Amino acid sequence: MKSVLNSKRFKVLTTLLAVLMALSFCACAVTTDPSGDPTAEPAGPTDSPTAAPVEEDPSQIPKVEASEQFSEFDTTIAYIPDECTKIELKQDGTVVTGQGATVSGNTVTIKTAGSYLISGTLTDGQIAVNVEKTEKVRLILNGVSVTNTKTACIYVMSADKVGITLVRGTENVFTDAKKYTEIDEKGNPNACIFSKDDLTINGYGSLTVNGNYNNGIGCKNDLAIVTGTITVKAPNNAVKAKDSFRMHDGVLTVKSDDDAIKIDGEDDVAKGFIFIEGGALNLTAVDDALTATYNITITGGLVTTYAGGKSVNCNGKVSIAKGSLVEK
Repeated sequence: MKSVLNSKRFKVLTTLLAVLMALSFCACAVTTDPSGDPTAEPAGPTDSPTAAPVEEDPSQIPKVEASEQFSEFDTTIAYIPDECTKIELKQDGTVVTGQGATVSGNTVTIKTAGSYLISGTLTDGQIAVNVEKTEKVRLILNGVSVTNTKTACIYVMSADKVGITLVRGTENVFTDAKKYTEIDEKGNPNACIFSKDDLTINGYGSLTVNGNYNNGIGCKNDLAIVTGTITVKAPNNAVKAKDSFRMHDGVLTVKSDDDAIKIDGEDDVAKGFIFIEGGALNLTAVDDALTATYNITITGGLVTTYAGGKSVNCNGKVSIAKGSLVEK
C-alpha cells in the first residue's frame, strides 16, 4: 500500500514540475516593451542611463542672500544672454555683437551701461570700461584669458559700479606685465585688474589674477567679493582698495610679497574697513595678512593666514568671531 501511495505522489510531483517549467519558458519567451506590444524586441537593461547634464539657465540663478553690507547689484548673478552685448575676444579680430562696445586693435572699450557677455582670448590686450559716473556695467566672463605686456588687463576708468560675474564652470585668467609703459600722471592703473570706482565680483566660476607689476586686484573705492573661486598673486598687495573690502562667500586664495588684503583710505572714518561674513580666505603674505585703516570685522567664514608680519593690522576697532581666524 505504501508503495502505491509513493508512486502516486511521484506522478503528482512530476506533473507539477512540468507545468512550472512550461510557465517559466513562456515567461522568458515573451517580452513587452513600454508601449505594451508583446512582439517588440527586448527593452534592454533595466538600469536607467546616466542623465545628460542639464545646462544652467542663467536667467534663473537666484540672488545671493547676504547682509545689508551688500547691495542688490552685488548679489545679482542672473542674466539673460539674449539681452547682453556679446564680445568674443580674438587676437586682431575681436567680434562685438550688440551695442555699447568698440574695438581698437586689441583693446575693447565699453562705453554704455549694460551687461556684456565675454568669451575668448587676447594674448596682448585689454578690456576697458569708460561710462558715465551714474552708470553700472556687468562684465560676464564666460571663459576669458587676457594677457597684457604694457598695462592692466581690465581697467575701469569711469563708472558708478562695475560687476564681474564668473559663469559657472568657467576658468578666467588675467596676467599683466612686470613693467607698465601705459600709466597716467597719478600712476594709474597699477594692478592687473584695476578700477577707479566700485567693483564687485560674483558668480560660480573661477578667476585667476597673475599680477606681475604691482597689485593683483586694485580698487580706488569699494571692493566686494560675493561668491566665486578667486586666486590672486602679486609682488605688492594681492588685493587693495581705498574705501573698503567686503566678502560674503566663496574662496579667496592669495599670495603677496607685501600685504594680502589692504585698505588704506583715510578720508572717511565710516570707511577704511574690512568686513568678512563668510567664505574661505587663505592669505599668504610676506608682510601683513589683513590691513585696514579704521575697522576689521569678521563675523563668519574662515580666514587662514600665513603672514611674515601681522595677521591683523588695524589702528582702529577689530572684531573677530571665535574660530574665524586661524594663524599658521
